[in-house]
This record gives sequence, structure tokens and C-alpha cells, in this order.
Amino acid sequence: MPNSNLDRSNSNGITVINEFTAKPAKVPAMVPLAYGILCELKKTVKEAETVKEEKDSPSVSIADKYSLSIQEAAEYYGIGEKRLRSIISEHYNEPFILEIGSHQRIKRRLFEEFLDQATAV
Repeated sequence: MPNSNLDRSNSNGITVINEFTAKPAKVPAMVPLAYGILCELKKTVKEAETVKEEKDSPSVSIADKYSLSIQEAAEYYGIGEKRLRSIISEHYNEPFILEIGSHQRIKRRLFEEFLDQATAV
């Protein structure tokens, strides 16, 4: 399909329209090759990121852990992080809370016993 460009210039109130067509230039042979290399590079980077995430992930499942972080507990129990934090502040002296430095963790089995006795969370 020919390329059509319009050149509009105004001269003494008259609009002049010049139309010309030109064949599109041939795509150099290196462009598809470079595109292919770029796609392969992106795929390799994505695979490397996946491998890195697998290495960073814990080797122990959440169900087998003794204590859970707030984020893990929220995912495991289906309770929001904000609500878990308020439960911890409301029941500060309960045995299911484990403090490690300034961080608070939830002892999984004891928290499950607490939830079994609770009528509302």
C-alpha cells in the first residue's frame, strides 16, 4: 500500500495540496533478528526472576510453621491484617502472641484454639 502524505501550505489565501506517494523502505534484515533476540532476552529474564522467587520462598509450608507473621496468618486464616493486629492489641497477654524484638508473631496452634472458642472475630 503506497504511503500518501499531504503537504499543505497557505499562500495568499489559497491552500495548495501536494500529494506524493512513496514505497515504504525495505526493513533491514537485522531488525527481525534483533527483535527475536530481544524477545528471547525478555523470556530469559522472566525465567530467572521465577527461579529467584522459588529460591526466596520458604521451604516450610505455612501449615507446618510454629509461628506466623501477620501477613502469613492473614493469608492462612482468611482474616485481614488490620483485624489481626486489632485482635493482638485486644488480647495482648494471650499465649498465642509471640514477640520477637519489635515484631509480633502468632503461634499457629494456640491461635487456632483461640479461634475455636471464639464466636465472632
